[in-house]
Amino acid sequence: IYTLLATLPFIFLAGCSKEDAPLPVDKGLAGEWVLTSWNGTAPGEDFGVYMELADNGNFTLYEKVVTPAYVRYSGTYTADGSTFSGTYSDGRPLNAVYAYEIDDSGNTLTMTAGGTVEPDVCIYTRTSIPEDVLSAPDAAATKAGSEGRRFL
Repeated sequence: IYTLLATLPFIFLAGCSKEDAPLPVDKGLAGEWVLTSWNGTAPGEDFGVYMELADNGNFTLYEKVVTPAYVRYSGTYTADGSTFSGTYSDGRPLNAVYAYEIDDSGNTLTMTAGGTVEPDVCIYTRTSIPEDVLSAPDAAATKAGSEGRRFL
């Protein structure tokens, strides 16, 4: 009995795969956000981005960028230290690896896309996503949404 009890933790650990491990995320990112500034300009009526970041590493992005109405994307992200990256549910990576910073109040998120001469600076504010945006169709169901450029 002692031998069996001593080997149980090792059997349990051997059964855990790397896929079961949670993605590294900054818990301060969890919540709902709206894009309030993109490269110093506030989005207009025909342009908008909301995102929901879960503390388990899943994201949902609602954007009205190349479509006349919001479409919904989803995927997974990692945020460890000051770097944010991820992959859409169709396997496509985000457009960039982002440096991110949350202000002291926890209500303003600044994300800067790296690797460009003029970096994209996106400022998000913590908010509640409106119900009409939450009901947006999945991007895969819309031709423009599945083929168009994605904001993140």
